[in-house]
Amino acid sequence: MSTQLAARAIAILFLISTSSYTIADSLSYEFLVAPDFLNQVAQNSWSLSLASLLEFLNCAAVVGISVLLYPIIKQYNERVAIGYLAGRIIEAATLLPAAVILITLTAMGEKMLAGSIEQFEQLYVMGTALKHERFATFSMGMLSLSVAGFFLNITLFKYRIIPRLLSGLGLVGYATLLLKVVFDFLDVSISGTWMYIPGGLFEFLLPIWLLFKGFDLSHKPNPQSC
Repeated sequence: MSTQLAARAIAILFLISTSSYTIADSLSYEFLVAPDFLNQVAQNSWSLSLASLLEFLNCAAVVGISVLLYPIIKQYNERVAIGYLAGRIIEAATLLPAAVILITLTAMGEKMLAGSIEQFEQLYVMGTALKHERFATFSMGMLSLSVAGFFLNITLFKYRIIPRLLSGLGLVGYATLLLKVVFDFLDVSISGTWMYIPGGLFEFLLPIWLLFKGFDLSHKPNPQSC
């Protein structure tokens, strides 16, 4: 596969990843945060099933991105190429259980509607625990993404593989995402959804650039620096 074709494929996978996860979140979020979330997910099982499939699609897309990027980044820094590949695989592996949890919650909600009050209490406790597990797996995935993405953008910035303004935005975005994850784990109140914006903007602008311009591989590294 040529570099330009790979760049376009990577761009498409970035767009698939971003759009699929965004749609999945919009389909599931309001039901999961409702006080009667099990009742809500049971009554909206189609939406939750679609969200789960979209999250699976996101996992496949992020692995595809790292596989296609590997031979390109390897020319500049093999350790970063391997690290990015490993980081995105870890991200997908941690996000997959979160997708499965949506299906599990739907089944629990349906069982709750058909059960007794005593079963409702048990299922509610289990469902709440699964929601916390879903958040934890998401956070672990974002931790892996932020570290892998940060080091990738160091290489992109150093060798001007994409415009430095864009790779600089990526550095800021993934560093901010890493802080967001750490703050969430520490329950620090200054963390907010705004901390997703720089990284989200990078992952929106990067594929647009790649679709029309591709990678600039003219700044070859010194063999001793690889």
